Amino acid sequence: MYLIDYHMHSKHSTDGNDTISRLCENAIKKGLDEIAITDHFEPSAKNISYREYKPNAYWKDVLAARDKFKGKLNIKMGVELGQPHQFKETSELLLKSLPYDYVIGSAHKFPDGTDVSELNFDKINLDDLYVDYLKELKALADWGQLDCVGHLDLIKRYGANHFKTRITLMNKPELLRDVLKTLIEKGRGLEINTSGLRQAPKETMPGIDVLKLYRELGGEILTIGSDAHFACDVGKGVIDAVNLAHEAGFNYITVFENRRPQWKKIIDKKCSQKISV
Repeated sequence: MYLIDYHMHSKHSTDGNDTISRLCENAIKKGLDEIAITDHFEPSAKNISYREYKPNAYWKDVLAARDKFKGKLNIKMGVELGQPHQFKETSELLLKSLPYDYVIGSAHKFPDGTDVSELNFDKINLDDLYVDYLKELKALADWGQLDCVGHLDLIKRYGANHFKTRITLMNKPELLRDVLKTLIEKGRGLEINTSGLRQAPKETMPGIDVLKLYRELGGEILTIGSDAHFACDVGKGVIDAVNLAHEAGFNYITVFENRRPQWKKIIDKKCSQKISV
């Protein structure tokens, strides 16, 4: 079976901790076939050009890693764009600057600049939060110059410890359908982000219910990513995600080259393959 991890961060992200070379070494040790290094490009009103992101240094390290690990690991050049629909011009200029293979679009911040991780859940009505976050996801999908949406239901990563109920966007089914239909119509996809398995939600982002709806609506593009910020987390939850994809009705997972999707077949029965940790 072809194993991928299409969401990870190196030291080229301000919250990354390891070199690209180190991420690759761990990916090989864990039996992965292909990875995408998706460092953050996270503009804000106070830092529209996001000066912390050094694309040329990143590109140089990706090329060096491709040469070093040739024949052992397929390494794709990616980026995680934070709320690019709020900073269209800057984000689009970045995408023209380098030959990215894969682009994640994520909604980390609301239009007022508040990060999802900074929300004061004591003062938030969960029903209102669903509506507000889905509004951001719809704007992201409408912008559309991404390949997959990252951690679609990110609000559950930070809200799980506060709200005494499972957080799922299925609680606003019509708004969610609008987001998913827009992505499908534009030929865009979702990722199964496994970081939630290591965090408070104890489930992937999104969960099985959203994945099944996405498939029922005609969704075909689906990647898998650990969202690792440490090399030790590369590949974690990948097998769980493969099984989840199969359960949701997917026969393939998706990889990208030069922004073009390609499909790798999922085995026809539940995978029990071991991945080293």
